[in-house]
Amino acid sequence: MADEASMFALAFRDSPIGMAILDEDGRYLEVNGTFLRIIGRTSRDLTGHYFGVHTHPDDLNRDVELMGQLSSGELPYFQVQKRFLHHSGDTVWTRVTVSNAQAPTGTARRFIAQVEDITEIRRAKDLLERRALYDHLTGLANRNLLIDRLTRALDGHEKRSTTVACIFLDIDHFKIVNDSLGHEAGDNLLIEIATRIRGCVRSGDTVARLGGDEFVVILDNVVSQAAAEGHLAVIAEAVQVPFKIEEHEVVPTVSAGLAMAEEGITAESLVRNADMATYTAKQGGRNRYEVFSSKLRNEALTRLSIEAELRTALREGELVVYYQPVVELATREIVAFEALVRWQHPTRGLVMPDEFIPICEEANLVVPLGAMVLHEACDFIARNPRFNGRVFVNVSTRQIGSADLTRVVKQALAASGIPARRLGLEITESGMLLATNAAHSDLAAITNLGVDLIIDDFGTGYSALSSVLQNPVSGLKLAREFTLRLGDRAIGDRISTTIATLTQSLNMYGVIEGVETEAQYRQARRHGWTYGQGYLFGRPSPVERIVFGADGSVNILPAPDATADTLAAQ
Repeated sequence: MADEASMFALAFRDSPIGMAILDEDGRYLEVNGTFLRIIGRTSRDLTGHYFGVHTHPDDLNRDVELMGQLSSGELPYFQVQKRFLHHSGDTVWTRVTVSNAQAPTGTARRFIAQVEDITEIRRAKDLLERRALYDHLTGLANRNLLIDRLTRALDGHEKRSTTVACIFLDIDHFKIVNDSLGHEAGDNLLIEIATRIRGCVRSGDTVARLGGDEFVVILDNVVSQAAAEGHLAVIAEAVQVPFKIEEHEVVPTVSAGLAMAEEGITAESLVRNADMATYTAKQGGRNRYEVFSSKLRNEALTRLSIEAELRTALREGELVVYYQPVVELATREIVAFEALVRWQHPTRGLVMPDEFIPICEEANLVVPLGAMVLHEACDFIARNPRFNGRVFVNVSTRQIGSADLTRVVKQALAASGIPARRLGLEITESGMLLATNAAHSDLAAITNLGVDLIIDDFGTGYSALSSVLQNPVSGLKLAREFTLRLGDRAIGDRISTTIATLTQSLNMYGVIEGVETEAQYRQARRHGWTYGQGYLFGRPSPVERIVFGADGSVNILPAPDATADTLAAQ
């Protein structure tokens, strides 16, 4: 018996597992060195003290209940994951197994506890759970946690007089920061914005990042739509505070959508509704918000339908190119054409670009569409060798840079065999201002081929002169808005004269767009414009109505009826 006791004492003392013997009141009678090391305590700290002193408060009630069941014989033993309070103040996770110890007859009950340190295992588990539920960059909830919390909020709100609101936030022009200042700068901006949003919400609300520059806020227990709009206004204002990245000051803004909970709505549907409203806000000019309605849902379904039809249209050749003449004002001779895409819909007839180009942009169909127009425009020149002029093609910012427009241009020129000087690419002034470093490099490579670069809608951007000086531009097109004001003897005339003079001083050619009347034509010549474009000189026409004479002259045949001609001109 003495040998057994000695063997147990040695095993207890030298065990690699923490061990402790407790009396029936839960006080430590004996502890081994391993246990002391696990929780960073001395024998004096534990011996004679109640086990609850160094137990995490959140685990104490459970442990007391289990000890009671062990004492009463309801349990032969129990095993739990238990948190101890380390001497350093840290929390130590352990796996504890407690059982009755065989005590000599007539002596008080004893319990023996075996304690294993599982802190590292728990940390690894917590890290995996955090990665599964939280955004690694901002620390905000991710989509998984967002949907879980929103589902619970929706389940509970029907029992209350308050409701649930979902705010979807998209950072305006975030790609420009990322591309121009680098991903680290972009990450710093996202972290700052996350902090600002989190600082605007209540403790019971949820802020999530869905990835990229998209954030979602769930407002639980919000009293009304008006109250939710008030919260949204506070968030938008906080986001707009200037933020310095390196030496650059950035003033971020958001396009936002607000959706209110409806009866029976799911978490995914509520987020999707808010996203639809955000899309509408972006289409409306950004730095604004929209509230979701059934009308927006119907418009979204229409967009999806049109997108599907557009994919078919591209494949089946339903998208066709019309050409509008550009004339030399002094002689009214056609010296160039602008290529303009139209959709020859099988049931709706001729569809104008303003109905489908924005959807092409969103669906990233503008890249294959743009390539098609480029090839068609170059072929148009190649098929008409009697014509010595040029063709201008509009390009989207989505085609430049990452989509490698230079490669597409080279392919179109090679396939048609026309010289590069016969091709001009038009990009809007606002698009030029938003171009990334990669896009500027792409444009420079294109002009090095000998292709002209023209700024379209000139005068409508934020910094007209800088957009000219920062890019290899050959020409400018004055926006139609200014042409409409010709002859006002005020701003319209002054702007027209100034820009015409600017093009001459920079050795560029200038085209005044939207010339519809003889009076506008005379004013344009008086202001010094060399080239013009507009209904006065010709409407956009399909290739079969453009006839080239042996002397290089151009004749545009009239449309079969006035309605078709009017539609084509829009």
